[in-house]
Amino acid sequence: MPWTVFRYFEGVSDVTLEQQILQNLVSGITNGAIYALIALGFVAVYSVTGIIHFAQGEFVMLGALLAVSLHRAGLPLAAAGAAAVAGAAVISGVFYRTAIYPARWASVLTLIIITIGGALTVRGVALVLWGTFSYSLPAFTPGLPLRVAGAVIRLQSLWVVGSLLVTMVLLYLFFEHTVAGKALRACAVNMFAARLMGIHPPRAALAAFVLSGALGALAG
Repeated sequence: MPWTVFRYFEGVSDVTLEQQILQNLVSGITNGAIYALIALGFVAVYSVTGIIHFAQGEFVMLGALLAVSLHRAGLPLAAAGAAAVAGAAVISGVFYRTAIYPARWASVLTLIIITIGGALTVRGVALVLWGTFSYSLPAFTPGLPLRVAGAVIRLQSLWVVGSLLVTMVLLYLFFEHTVAGKALRACAVNMFAARLMGIHPPRAALAAFVLSGALGALAG
């Protein structure tokens, strides 16, 4: 699919190899930033609980669809996006409390299978509510794309990469300079020792799932 980037070179018949490489690099960075946000959610859950969260992709979809519905309901785009992230985080926390927490003493394999069931459930509910239609949101910053050294950079791509950088800085500050963040890190290092130090691992796991849902929705 990388060759589809040539659609942006309208009216240009002679595209150099350097321009092709730069355009593919820009597209790859944009897509990589989205996947990086999703991966951060995976890591947050796996580090604290040891569970591979197979429902993470569904929260990416859920965040996007919630944002579309809220924006169509009349909320400004920024408010719809923020509400969608918060909503997905709450739903992820509810999923942990209702599905993962009651089975917390089960094997890791059982918990992973539960996340697969959660993914199917979220997908089914989304299918009922939104159907199979395609939806879209307007660009955060309308306007013509930028041209840098022959490559076309959409303004939305800058938002994607910027969101990743801001999120990584905030996560660094959270894990390094807050008590809650250090508690999550302690659980990731040694769950038993963290419990001896007064940290409640189920609460840390709940926080990890909430954070994972928010990151997935942000990527969506």
